[in-house]
Amino acid sequence: MKKSRIVWNDKTLDRFLSAPLAMVPGSSMTYDGVPDPRERADLLAYLRQANDTPA
Repeated sequence: MKKSRIVWNDKTLDRFLSAPLAMVPGSSMTYDGVPDPRERADLLAYLRQANDTPA
């Protein structure tokens, strides 16, 4: 993951969540991703909200 040099934003995170192993080949991660576009959109919205909410 560190060597991928991915700049994380909504677009790259959506791509990663849809197919993590395709986006970062050679990763040892066994996560298959979130194939449903609506579920990914909901997850991204949640992460944006969590990021904007102070602890």
